[in-house]
Amino acid sequence: MPYRFPCFLFCLLMSLASCYKTNTTSLTVQVNNGSGTALAGATVKVKGVPPENTEGTPLLIDFTEATNGNGIAFFNMNDIYNPGQSGVAIVEVLIQKDGLSTEGTINLLEETNNKIDFVLQ
Repeated sequence: MPYRFPCFLFCLLMSLASCYKTNTTSLTVQVNNGSGTALAGATVKVKGVPPENTEGTPLLIDFTEATNGNGIAFFNMNDIYNPGQSGVAIVEVLIQKDGLSTEGTINLLEETNNKIDFVLQ
């Protein structure tokens, strides 16, 4: 009888802890031209920095998307984020269109929509 309550409490805590749901980890890249107009059809490449981890194996971050009519490229990063991990990755973003290019880096934070804006001119 005296062990029933602690066992019940332990089972309750374990079941609540296993129900934790993570929020989406994503990257939104906004590309505008020099006059501030959204630039559709630009190629956006996202790669991990450095391209290898300390064990020498390649990172799984190598994505390419074209911007939509609003000048936005969206990348879902849930596949590279493990719950409980502090930070996700540092990525390099390269944008190209019509012979013009620009690049930058961003430190992706876990369980948030990371945003970065670029001006291609």
